Amino acid sequence: MEQKRLRTYHRRGVTRESGYHTCEEATGGECLIVYSDRYIAKDKVSTFIFFRNHMDLVELFQKKISIIAFGGYIYSSSKISIVLNMKYIYDKLEYTKNKKYNIDANTWSNIGIHVEQIINKSYNISNVSVVMEITSYDNINIFDFISFDFGIVCKDEFTNTSCKNSFYQKTDMHIPYLYYLNSQLPINYYLTSNQKFISGRHVILKSCNRCGRYLPINIEKELKTLSFSLHCKREAPCRHSTFRSYTIQNIKDLNSKDLDGLVIEGDKLISYYGHQLECKACKKFFVNAPLNPQRNSQQFKEDSLRRRAIEVLINNLLGTNIIHFDFKKKNKKEFAEYIWKKFNKRCFKCGIDSKEITLDEMALDHTMPLAYLYRLDETATCLCHSHNSQKSDNFPVDYYSEDELKKLSRITGLTLEQLHKREVNQYVLELLIKNIVWFYDTFLMQKDYQKKRDGIKTADKINDSLKRVISGQVDLVEKYRDATGHYPKSVTIK
Repeated sequence: MEQKRLRTYHRRGVTRESGYHTCEEATGGECLIVYSDRYIAKDKVSTFIFFRNHMDLVELFQKKISIIAFGGYIYSSSKISIVLNMKYIYDKLEYTKNKKYNIDANTWSNIGIHVEQIINKSYNISNVSVVMEITSYDNINIFDFISFDFGIVCKDEFTNTSCKNSFYQKTDMHIPYLYYLNSQLPINYYLTSNQKFISGRHVILKSCNRCGRYLPINIEKELKTLSFSLHCKREAPCRHSTFRSYTIQNIKDLNSKDLDGLVIEGDKLISYYGHQLECKACKKFFVNAPLNPQRNSQQFKEDSLRRRAIEVLINNLLGTNIIHFDFKKKNKKEFAEYIWKKFNKRCFKCGIDSKEITLDEMALDHTMPLAYLYRLDETATCLCHSHNSQKSDNFPVDYYSEDELKKLSRITGLTLEQLHKREVNQYVLELLIKNIVWFYDTFLMQKDYQKKRDGIKTADKINDSLKRVISGQVDLVEKYRDATGHYPKSVTIK
């Protein structure tokens, strides 16, 4: 009998176009290789002062508000904390706002701050400053800066109401590229303090095919994304030339030393995972936001239904109940509240210096990802909703710093060896293989999983999710065929 493959379900068509066009000057397949501005800090606290005499406010979202913004990307040789303080004068009154960041060592991090100002009669603000105070924990520290700007948010599409709702959704996740400021200014463009800078690390600025900006990608640690999402995270290395290779626009200005440590093919830089053509901001505003409202209520439930199905499957295979029920029966306590208190009522990623979050503001993270067959249990992590969305199905080692992994190990009880793993839960996978006939003939045959949504069975989507994460290890459909002599009827075969 000819071997057949379980089909990968087709993406459903959208009911309308987004209404936004791609940029004529950039395809998303270009890049620049530039150098950061480097500062060598010899004091524990380094203070950088940025100043502008005045700015002209621009009304956004047709709601009589304007947004003053500052942001960029920093790389530090050791762990640091950063406090941003923005001040300005408007209608003879002084306004101020602070924001704090804890920055990991030896990787690029994005930082930013913005203030909304209600527009009264005047459209002019004055004496606008941002004080960036960096506290080091080493005697000598090296800071690299790239793509810092300081100005008024004035993107044309923000002046109407089309982006209003999406702008306020998980805003902190998209700083600073959300501001659409100039991404190619030197750090000292608005600097009034007297720091001296030298040429630092080489940085890759990749083009966005919608806004045309060149924004940094973290070519040395691609899993920690900056301005663009990855294209082939699970199927790496990316083999799609459009997404993995970027024509180096300034290659004539570079020498061989400038290309050290990079993978170069001809005049193209090669990325291991590949990156999306549009930056995260354009993806947020001009791809996802226009299309999501066209989804019906059933479509909104698809992802959660699929995730719940994987959770139920894992518990069935392990002979356990959903953790909330088991935990309450055993400990007479609510599981969510237990994890919340275990992490001192704070988001683990925000850090111990962050403010407390309420129980409703907490997201229970699996720590080891559900998509890779890890059950939600007492090793769960307390995260805020923004950081939970950022972590998504990432393994801990791809999301947390080494210091954070050590702390997470102490709190959760998972070993550092476990937290460093990037593999499917082998024990649950073996149980799934042993129960392969039950999985296809009983579990996936449940009425809710056999329902079609937009012409696609939920069972197909569940099976496809499993197929992706165990790719290369085992073919579940073929295992079923070996056991029964035929292909399962619960999923679609072509």
